[in-house]
Amino acid sequence: MQLTRPKLSVPLNITIEIGESATAEAAQVEVLEGSALEIARPHSYYEGYTGYDPGFLGPELPLPELSNEQRRNAAKIDDAPPGEDPAVLPYTHFSIVVNRRRQLAYYTVVNIDGNKSADFERRADKWYFDPRIAESEQIGESLYRRNALDRGHLVRRLDPVWGDDLARANDDTFHFTNCAPQHEKFNQGKELWQGLENFVLENADLTDKKITVFTGPVMSDDDPLYKGARLPLAFWKVIAYCKPGGALAISGYMLEQTQLIEDMLTFEAVFDAGTYRISLAQLRERTGLDFQYLEPHETPLTSDGLEARADRVRLHDDYSNLVL
Repeated sequence: MQLTRPKLSVPLNITIEIGESATAEAAQVEVLEGSALEIARPHSYYEGYTGYDPGFLGPELPLPELSNEQRRNAAKIDDAPPGEDPAVLPYTHFSIVVNRRRQLAYYTVVNIDGNKSADFERRADKWYFDPRIAESEQIGESLYRRNALDRGHLVRRLDPVWGDDLARANDDTFHFTNCAPQHEKFNQGKELWQGLENFVLENADLTDKKITVFTGPVMSDDDPLYKGARLPLAFWKVIAYCKPGGALAISGYMLEQTQLIEDMLTFEAVFDAGTYRISLAQLRERTGLDFQYLEPHETPLTSDGLEARADRVRLHDDYSNLVL
């Protein structure tokens, strides 16, 4: 079928050890006074990366088309290989497109193989700039100092950790291109976000335990300004998998952190923190990303009868009203 369309404080003057997938000699290290380390690998580290596989599920699942404005604002690889989209940054089993003006991802997309996933131990966090785009197009460590903001993974750390190089896949998720400012209660709250993909993997009747997940922040021009960066008030996911027989199933989700950011700053919250099932049409309206080509495969929204809006259904904490 073809679709058409933890904060880490480090003293000065220390020896840095890079993980198994890179050597200390290959890294350029800058120690920021009183903060964590910001590390950049050489360009050669990323040679041969293919990133997200659109045919991973069987049917082709292409990347969403960027609008003309989004493409103008996308960070680009100057020396991208011929035939490759310079706006797409490939990593191990996932890819990212960055909004250089906001210094955050337009979206990330990852292939998850539930049959091969490994429980790779988390080591001391080391966060990396991606040298393929300018550092000025990425939010670094300074935003996260002395406040309630976490560096929230967009592609979860364990999602791409399967296959031949578990350490490299783990380390690749620790790029500033793959994180966004999330309130610590939002980022660490299992009832808010962390359990959703696991619930799908464990409860959906899916082929070969494979899913593809698109994730990103909702970015608005009136997001609250803090330390020179605008803080996104919501994040979204689109989860895709194939049912036995090859039928594609697509569903969209939104998680609001508006109330939590209001508690940290001073402005009037519109939405309470919580996870919602949303329509792809509403997602397109809020992000500008065109997932219309997936709408024929969208699973129906459901409700417990208490929701007033037909395109937005709040999920129960145990996901018991989630249609798979």
